[in-house]
Amino acid sequence: MGLLNPQPKGDKDGDLRRIALLTTVPAIMLAAPLVGYGIGWWLDTKFGTDPYLSLVGIILGLGSAGIETYRLIKKASSDDTTDKDNAGF
Repeated sequence: MGLLNPQPKGDKDGDLRRIALLTTVPAIMLAAPLVGYGIGWWLDTKFGTDPYLSLVGIILGLGSAGIETYRLIKKASSDDTTDKDNAGF
């Protein structure tokens, strides 16, 4: 930036917030299918439907991870446009 055009005060906090939001994406993409598999495996042992409910759990976990990833990326990009609007760009 410079002396005549200083960096907006909240811009650094906005960048950190976006980084924090986007670094959760790999954790969500890993955790959701694992939780789905765990629940499906537990239900398979209860009902004796060996591979089927585990597969359903993995598919549901991947779907929920995709939806949550979409929401996080949408939120991070809307924060980006809001910060630019506030900065006068």
